[in-house]
Amino acid sequence: MAKTSKRHLNKLALLCLFPCIAFAQAKSGVESYNLLSQGKEYLWMPVMHYQSAKGLYTECRYNYEDVNTFSLYAGRSFSGGNKMEYSITPMIGLSAGNFSGVSIAANGELDWKNFYASSQTQYSINIKTDGKNFFFSWSELGYNISKTLFAGAAVQYTLQAGKTNTEPGFVAGLNFKNFSIPFYVFKPFSSGQYIVLGLIFEYNLKKRK
Repeated sequence: MAKTSKRHLNKLALLCLFPCIAFAQAKSGVESYNLLSQGKEYLWMPVMHYQSAKGLYTECRYNYEDVNTFSLYAGRSFSGGNKMEYSITPMIGLSAGNFSGVSIAANGELDWKNFYASSQTQYSINIKTDGKNFFFSWSELGYNISKTLFAGAAVQYTLQAGKTNTEPGFVAGLNFKNFSIPFYVFKPFSSGQYIVLGLIFEYNLKKRK
């Protein structure tokens, strides 16, 4: 892709991300993931999401489905539980950039005592004539050691063109007020090891009078 096209795509991503929280009244968040791997180019993956008081959900991603790709998802969140709390958000998404297509996705979270589990799953259909569809999931299972410290296991799974790629890993991190800082190490015992450093900010928004 030409440098000029990349600049236009970056501007489009930023312009589309901000409206996701401009009129938010319930809760929203900003996530930043930084992928570092020896011998490979640094990759930044920002994610912004907003959930209304009635459960309507939107999510914007960049560099997630592919490099130089902007994606916009919309769906509805369902939550409940008492001792075991859960949340599931089915979504439909559109992507433009190096990967252009349509995705069916779901985010899920589960909390029980000090244990937690989460999953992001999607099936993406590439609309380009030479493109390939893929299935992807990122799942975690962890334990809150204290109010500020957590640790657990994570795995990424990709199925594309009949080939599977499973990348297990570990996660540890810190929670502080509305911030969370997770640190992932994927494929820790292989030559293809890489790390992902995240910074997450979640906040509730008051209703307008």
